[in-house]
Amino acid sequence: MSRAKTAASPRPHPADGHDLIRVQGARENNLQNITVELPKRRLTVFTGVSGSGKSSLVFGTIAAESQRLINETYSAFLQGFMPTLARPEVDLLEGLTTAIIVDQERMGANARSTVGTATDASAVLRVLFSRLGQPHIGPPNAFSFNIASARGVGTIATDKGGGKSEQRSFAVAGGMCPRCEGRGSIDDIDLTALYDDRKSINEGALTIPGYSLEGWYGRILRGCGWFDPDKPIKKFTKKELDALLHKEATKIKIDGVNLTYLGLIPQLRKSLLAKDIDSLQPHLQAFVERAVTFTACPDCGGSRLNEAARSSKIAGLSIADACAMQITDLAAWVRGLEAPSVAPLLGSLRHTLDAFVEIGLGYLSLDRPSGTLSGGEAQRTKMIRHLGSSLTEVTYIFDEPTTGLHPHDIQRMNDLLRRLRDKGNTVLVVEHKPEVIAIADHIVDLGPRAGTAGGQVVFEGTVEGLRASGTLTGRHLSDRAALRCRPV
Repeated sequence: MSRAKTAASPRPHPADGHDLIRVQGARENNLQNITVELPKRRLTVFTGVSGSGKSSLVFGTIAAESQRLINETYSAFLQGFMPTLARPEVDLLEGLTTAIIVDQERMGANARSTVGTATDASAVLRVLFSRLGQPHIGPPNAFSFNIASARGVGTIATDKGGGKSEQRSFAVAGGMCPRCEGRGSIDDIDLTALYDDRKSINEGALTIPGYSLEGWYGRILRGCGWFDPDKPIKKFTKKELDALLHKEATKIKIDGVNLTYLGLIPQLRKSLLAKDIDSLQPHLQAFVERAVTFTACPDCGGSRLNEAARSSKIAGLSIADACAMQITDLAAWVRGLEAPSVAPLLGSLRHTLDAFVEIGLGYLSLDRPSGTLSGGEAQRTKMIRHLGSSLTEVTYIFDEPTTGLHPHDIQRMNDLLRRLRDKGNTVLVVEHKPEVIAIADHIVDLGPRAGTAGGQVVFEGTVEGLRASGTLTGRHLSDRAALRCRPV
């Protein structure tokens, strides 16, 4: 009986040979013409003393070139709104993928940004309540505080059968509280902080920072025609004062140029109050604190949602109640829900909430404004968002992610770094902590010292190799504290 021949092993596909990020001749800042090869889909840690060139290599070279190449894919029109990025000082960069920097910068310049919206946990909750909530009030948009309800009626003319006109109506169900417009608070503006009513517009009555009469804004105020710019504001009629303070956006033409007039208070709400106050420049923060008093919205109680969205409940809880719960309690509540029709949704929500608890953020709530998070909390929240992302083959870059963490939380951070890697992503970490260095698949140690005495690759390899290398970092890792015994 003849034996079947063993099939020859297939030749590797050419696409499988791109498993490295190659950097050759990097000279950014203090880098001294260095060359490194970084494995993809692995966790690489960059070590070395402060000022040795770690950030110049990771951020100034790899991340900067990735961002520059991505920007070049956009149209010339969009590129006009982007900063112009120069090519880094490097001879060759190969194998780059999309780089995402996960830093400790503050989150949420928008006043409506919350922990739930930043991680998509609120989006999943909205779908869940639209499916299971009783009474049923509509699609997921009906539970969103970023979408206002809208209705309209009109006549539609159709060009067939001699032409017919039909009455049509539409309605959009949104969850936004109409009074606070989804912000959870209302503002009371002190008019005396906006202007000096003893002066006229031309005499510089406006005291709002940045509202100068120079340029187009001054031309709009002088040329709108709704009030006399040479008359003191205290002598304005009720109609004139209302136009100065409250008039909604209105198209006007001044000197043949089409412009838009907007009253002081709508303009103030649009330019300053729509943003997270803590993200403003110090002098603008001081003005807002002096001129504006914020109180919880009496209609929604600070939940940002209208009455219909608050009325729909699952197991006795509304979506406002769920978002206000501590995440550890919310995770327990979600685990108690059993609904086969939405099993994938529940699984996704449990995964996200458990990630919060595992990384030590279980004390937060989903309605917490993201602008109030500390740098460490913001960085870990961003990690949770990326863990739930469908993107793979991405390069994630971290700058000392354990800064400010308790030793107990460093292990949780390590677990998240591994999970990002295990999803098929490349993870690059600039770090000093031995606990993080120990989990690296690959290490690049720069030095030997800082500044002009650094910028060289003094070691590249595994953790065990680093300990035996004799470099400054290697000696630090291999040091063991010894107890000195006092003779009895």
